[in-house]
Amino acid sequence: MSSNKRPLSKCFENNLRGTDAYTRHKKLIKDYVQHYGLKPQSKIPSEYKTERDILYENHKFIREDNERSSTWEQRVAKKYYDKLFKEYAICELKLYKQGKIALRWRVEKEVVSGKGQFTCGSTLCESTDELKSWEVNFGYMEDGEKKNELVKVRLCLDCSHKLNYKTQMRLAETLKSREKGRQTKRTKRGKSCSDDDEKKKGPSSSSENEEEEEEDGDEEKAKKQAKSVWSQPLEQKDEKSKEEEYEDYFADLLQ
Repeated sequence: MSSNKRPLSKCFENNLRGTDAYTRHKKLIKDYVQHYGLKPQSKIPSEYKTERDILYENHKFIREDNERSSTWEQRVAKKYYDKLFKEYAICELKLYKQGKIALRWRVEKEVVSGKGQFTCGSTLCESTDELKSWEVNFGYMEDGEKKNELVKVRLCLDCSHKLNYKTQMRLAETLKSREKGRQTKRTKRGKSCSDDDEKKKGPSSSSENEEEEEEDGDEEKAKKQAKSVWSQPLEQKDEKSKEEEYEDYFADLLQ
């Protein structure tokens, strides 16, 4: 070994003497990369799923209590589902004229603020006046399957009208078609009646009145049927007092 060759530690000592910590750090990292090299970093994929994407793919409106989650994505969705409050729902009524009503469960922040229980459950409404409870037969598609679930919502008068808009339109169309059919029958009867035959005229008018009464009865049945197709208000006995509402509210918070 040559006598003029200095030890490696002495060489480092001379090179780093009098430098600050950051300069020494950069020098050591540079030497490490130069002599030992670094493994190429794994490339970040251009497309990847966020937690929001995972929830969107695996979320279910209703889950069974004994349902098992086999994958990590399903466990994430189940954990999120367990944090939701499922007594009242929140409505999206922007497309109510097309009969497209979206419902979702409330999150903790909405329960704390009273959204959907003490204020209107529509996403675009903050009214607290004349709230009414509705039990909606909510139909939705999930995993390629048509499902139905009875869901309770609290809405003001204007939003209640939007909720039942399609039902009211169907009822109006039904009544309009029945009235048109009645007028058509009257016109045909008027043409077939003879002015000279008084005997036939009397019985025909009485039978006409009987048919009108039957049609009126059919209209009442149509009204009742149309109201029950989409949604119906909860019975008066199910309406809760303010004290009961507050008790349920605090019970939700303490879950």
